Amino acid sequence: MTPAADPHFPALHRVHPTGWINDPNGIVRVDDRWHVHFQHNPGAPRHGNIRWGHMSSSDLVTWRVEPDSITPRAGEADAGGCWSGVALRDGARGGAPTLVYSGVDGVHDELARVMVARTSEDMTEVLEEGHVVAGVPEGRRLLGVRDPFVLEAFGRRFAIQGAGDLGESEDSATPELLLYSCDDLEQWELLGTLLTGDDPIAAEVAPAEIWECPQLVQIGEDWVLLLSLWDRRGASSAQTDHTVYLVGSLEQDEQDEQGLPRFVPRTGGPIDSGSDLYAPQAIQDRENERVLMWGWSWEGAERTQEQTDAQGWAGCLTLPRVLELDQDRLLARVPAEVDALRAREELVIGNAVQASAPIRLEVRAPHGARVEILSADGTVREIAALDGGLRIFVDGSILEAIGDRDLPHTRRLYPADGEQLRISGQEMQVWSLQIPGS
Repeated sequence: MTPAADPHFPALHRVHPTGWINDPNGIVRVDDRWHVHFQHNPGAPRHGNIRWGHMSSSDLVTWRVEPDSITPRAGEADAGGCWSGVALRDGARGGAPTLVYSGVDGVHDELARVMVARTSEDMTEVLEEGHVVAGVPEGRRLLGVRDPFVLEAFGRRFAIQGAGDLGESEDSATPELLLYSCDDLEQWELLGTLLTGDDPIAAEVAPAEIWECPQLVQIGEDWVLLLSLWDRRGASSAQTDHTVYLVGSLEQDEQDEQGLPRFVPRTGGPIDSGSDLYAPQAIQDRENERVLMWGWSWEGAERTQEQTDAQGWAGCLTLPRVLELDQDRLLARVPAEVDALRAREELVIGNAVQASAPIRLEVRAPHGARVEILSADGTVREIAALDGGLRIFVDGSILEAIGDRDLPHTRRLYPADGEQLRISGQEMQVWSLQIPGS
């Protein structure tokens, strides 16, 4: 089935009609254009041979497919894949667009090396191929290490990397964030750790064996750490669970001669109340004084691998979200730019809207909403009951509900032939959504 004929294909959320998509990576703004990279396997709807796909936009709604970026290279440290990382403009290189990523060798993929590549100004061509700037830390028994994130603090540039320390145990690992100095992106120095799972608040909010895809961003006077939780003790040998945040302060360690940063959490919780969001990436949009976040939404648990193989694609990115703090609670709102997706307002009859696939709708529900799937025989299957003021976006098989004062909710739905999606609530407004450029 082609994507155009596939009612479950999320046309507003993705740009590649075939293959696999997971973690959003390398998000950066260059010359008033947003570049969003993501892990991508164009050959099959399965995780493997991961490279960075690439799309760009000037307005956050009209996305252009760009050439794939960094790709695995035989005989190199990224021969097994180009995994998660970030993009930035490197002031030490005249603002050169730069990619910092996890290179895996295809043999010991849990132990990634930090690699750096440089691109053209429009980010469509790799000018300097990826090369190792930080190897696997020596003298440590690590279950895994990956996913570098670069930040600036206290007049310096640092990086963190997710890891899990086995110590003397074989049965469990303690999650930690390795801390590096990288004022020169070609010279990385391991300084210690920014935070470990021994911290009591981190242990309560973010139990895991490895903290994946760490993101540390400043919102107002506070710092927010996003963590994706990985644990081999789950249902599979590499069980991803969910994504959480910790809010706290970034302080200089007065007992350290270098005044190294340390993150001091005070509380935290889940980023999303749904089951289908993982590995988000956040970026400071300094021009608009906001923090933007994209997440990966995998195919839902009800989808079998056989069904995914048949459809020929897997995974998508969420719409961008603006992160905000409300008394230490991390919330999200919809960027104003997304309003441009509205095509026309639809009539709401009896406090409910019903639609058959393919579905592309925005629902504004000021008093909460109930989401259900109606079968042809009259059976009702509840998907979610959501409170508070909401903006709900349905695009093919992905539903995103962004609340005014409640957690976002990301969920995948797959109405079968003859089934309808019903969203009900009081005083709702509904708009059909347009595919930009169509």
